[in-house]
Amino acid sequence: MMMTWKKIKRILCIVSLVLGLMMLPNGQQIEAADVWVAHWNSEGIDVYVMDDTLSHGTSSTGRWFSISTKMVKNGRLKEVITWNYSKYQTDMWRYQTNTMDRSHDTVVSPGDKVFAYGMNRIGWPYEVREFWVY
Repeated sequence: MMMTWKKIKRILCIVSLVLGLMMLPNGQQIEAADVWVAHWNSEGIDVYVMDDTLSHGTSSTGRWFSISTKMVKNGRLKEVITWNYSKYQTDMWRYQTNTMDRSHDTVVSPGDKVFAYGMNRIGWPYEVREFWVY
């Protein structure tokens, strides 16, 4: 039995299609990683940043970014906290979380690991002056 050029092309197409399908992910979803950033000894809590929740922006009055964390105690999820950081013009950085009273915000401390992680991921510079972050 002799193969014609048309049959050879058809076989090559089928083989290419099968190989292409084999290279696609097997229905597995790629998930964003939770990144460990701190351990709060006083509360026995490990803090994991949910990397895929990072969002940021700039306006005429300043910069902002938001990121969520998982608070884990003894290997169990205690709560999810969303941190909203903002900087008004030349003022120091401040934050507010979804667990705080919405009528005020708090000044960022130099040791804030969630803040440092977010700023490093975005690539924004910041400066520590005495006890404040600018």
